[in-house]
Amino acid sequence: MSGKLAGRNAIVTGAASGIGKATAMRLAAEGATVFCVDRDEEGLAKVVADLGEGHLGYPADLSLASSCLQVVAAALDHWDNRIHILVNAAAILIREPTLEHSRRAWDLTFDVNLKAPFLLSRDVVASMIESGIGGAIVNVASVEAVLPGRGHVAYTASKGAITMLTRSAAFETAPYGIRVNAVSPGVIATAMNADLRKDPESWSEMLAGTPMGRHGEPEEIAAVIAFLASDDPSFVTGAIVTADGGWTLH
Repeated sequence: MSGKLAGRNAIVTGAASGIGKATAMRLAAEGATVFCVDRDEEGLAKVVADLGEGHLGYPADLSLASSCLQVVAAALDHWDNRIHILVNAAAILIREPTLEHSRRAWDLTFDVNLKAPFLLSRDVVASMIESGIGGAIVNVASVEAVLPGRGHVAYTASKGAITMLTRSAAFETAPYGIRVNAVSPGVIATAMNADLRKDPESWSEMLAGTPMGRHGEPEEIAAVIAFLASDDPSFVTGAIVTADGGWTLH
């Protein structure tokens, strides 16, 4: 298969919808074989069916550390210990005011948005070093890492942490030919904000801070992820690439 990612094996989390789904489709279009991970079994099955022969789906609840370990083990077993790309796109957003934010919501958010990317990255990096093939890890952060959203305290904190996880991991893995970068999306039309998009007033308020005057599409973020996963940015690691329509310009 032709494409910049031909012959590469890629794990994509959150692959049943939104940015994760768009990324799985884009990486496959670029020639990669994709190991799709999500807790939504029905959505996952549809994505894998759309991807076609050779691609796989692996249902997993990434809030559980044991599931994270099983994901990497299953992918390594299937690909004979050769993983070239990991995209950590799975995330959750629980909207609760800071003073009312529950411990359960906080822990669940950090389990999915931060602990899972750490555990997956740790084991994937170990396999990359052992096989000597190098590789690329791309994390999905958010502009909320620097511009907090109202009622998003755990989400915002977790995305701030994922940017520093990215930079720290990049610093330590660079000598092994492994690049770790992140994309930081602005307002993207996904299931995470579907309720807001149903309310024209709320959605208009959301878009008011975007100079381009529109929301982004998951496919636009997937294009950035595919670039970072390819060999084109071969001297780029530890970067946080902002894709927000200009939100953070003011």
